[in-house]
Amino acid sequence: MNGFENMTVEGQRRLWLEIADRALRCWKMSPRRLEWLGQGGKAVLKARTDAGDFVLRLHPPGSLAAERLGWELRWLSSIRRNTGLLAPLPVEATVAGRRRLFLELRHEQLPPPSVVFAALFEFIEGELKPARDLSEMDVYRIGEYLGGLHTRAQFVARNDFEGPRLDWAGFFGGDSPYAAATDGELLSADELDTLDAVAGELRTPMTDLARRPEASGLIHADLLAKNVVFRRDAIAALDFEFCAWGFYLYDLAPLLWQLKGERAPDYPELEAAMWRGYTSARALEPGDRGLLETFIAARQAASIRWLLAHQLNPTVRQLSPSLIAQRCAELRGFLKTGCLRRSTPTL
Repeated sequence: MNGFENMTVEGQRRLWLEIADRALRCWKMSPRRLEWLGQGGKAVLKARTDAGDFVLRLHPPGSLAAERLGWELRWLSSIRRNTGLLAPLPVEATVAGRRRLFLELRHEQLPPPSVVFAALFEFIEGELKPARDLSEMDVYRIGEYLGGLHTRAQFVARNDFEGPRLDWAGFFGGDSPYAAATDGELLSADELDTLDAVAGELRTPMTDLARRPEASGLIHADLLAKNVVFRRDAIAALDFEFCAWGFYLYDLAPLLWQLKGERAPDYPELEAAMWRGYTSARALEPGDRGLLETFIAARQAASIRWLLAHQLNPTVRQLSPSLIAQRCAELRGFLKTGCLRRSTPTL
């Protein structure tokens, strides 16, 4: 045991900075300054270099499959080549004469298998807005962007996609991208029963929707407010880490889930604005809006599994017990009423 799990947040940050410097040198860059952008399930830093500004993502050992990261980076490259949509452009590195979209770096202080995945992206200038500051027009634009992502940015057929899938099994099965080996160890019997009941409630609507080929494709799957950059002429989606083959409607759920918790008084107006923006770019069936609550509840369940999968992070580990208990209580409310009411914070 190397003690990484017992490091403080500051101790882990010092280690990440050391690894970040090593990674950037593999891209033939020497950072003038490193700035923290986030440290949740991964470390994210802004690197100011003589070649420009970049975003470096470092994934802890075991937190992400190489195949999944590869699909994300190939999709992002396709989006930038083939559409007018703004998204982070991966920067290739050349190692031993071969071009690579991401690197594998070893460090003896990391837990087994002691390998970090490092990916570098061009930095997108613009304004970040917290959920509390989003206007109806902002949310409309996000919906419009997602509609474009689901129509103009699709570059692979379902049968050719080998990455994660967010169908019913993808949310609730053992092979889910949200699955954690500790699901059964860290949850109480009541919490396990709640998640099982939600899975049962959502099986039929998701199974029915899966029969419609036009209802699924490549999705971002984590478009919270922190993952949107606003510019005068466009917006950009950031952090495609959780991209998958899944229900298009689910792509609306992460932000709506967040707004339910942080903008409850004007949530109906914001949901309507997102729906107008989305349907301005992509036509839907008349009954599809009624499925939003289904996918918001699925997002809540996925958020619990995410917490369980990131226990190496000291902050997540400390907050998990109370957050999971509260979120399960909110899911029990959904099971009774068909509507998820949130008060828990968004990490």
